[in-house]
Amino acid sequence: MKLKQLAIAGSLALLSVTAFADHGPACGKGKFDKTTWQEHRAEHFEKHQERLHTVLQLTAAQENAWKTYQTQIKPKDKGERPDVAGLDKLNTVQRLDKLDALDKERDARQAERSKAIRTFYAQLNDAQKKVFDENAFPHPHHGGRGHDHGGPQHDKPLHNQPPQDQPQS
Repeated sequence: MKLKQLAIAGSLALLSVTAFADHGPACGKGKFDKTTWQEHRAEHFEKHQERLHTVLQLTAAQENAWKTYQTQIKPKDKGERPDVAGLDKLNTVQRLDKLDALDKERDARQAERSKAIRTFYAQLNDAQKKVFDENAFPHPHHGGRGHDHGGPQHDKPLHNQPPQDQPQS
């Protein structure tokens, strides 16, 4: 009985120590900065698109479709975000109407984005479609719903990425 209690106490001690451990600079826990988040998001988007462009190995004939696709899927800037600051001054019904309108705008943007993706996807050959399927969107193993939250996974190579020229040792 004493051995079991000692094991439980030791386990609890170990868990509490790891809970308060420093996660290091790559983790970013507790360091969310609203002022730089939009810049970080845009930078991450650009890097991801550059890597995707590389692994797709597009032909010269596909480059215009890529440019059009990039223009159509680019995330909105912070300045273009819907204004929700005045919601607290509205009554419940007005708030619901405003939120419904914002939902319709978001749905319209998503429909445009989906159309752009489908149009670009139709320009790809079978091998490129496979690479696009594996690399175009975040994967669930990146933390819950597929969003990257900082750290080393940002620099992970994409699937089926061509080998990089590495210096000989």
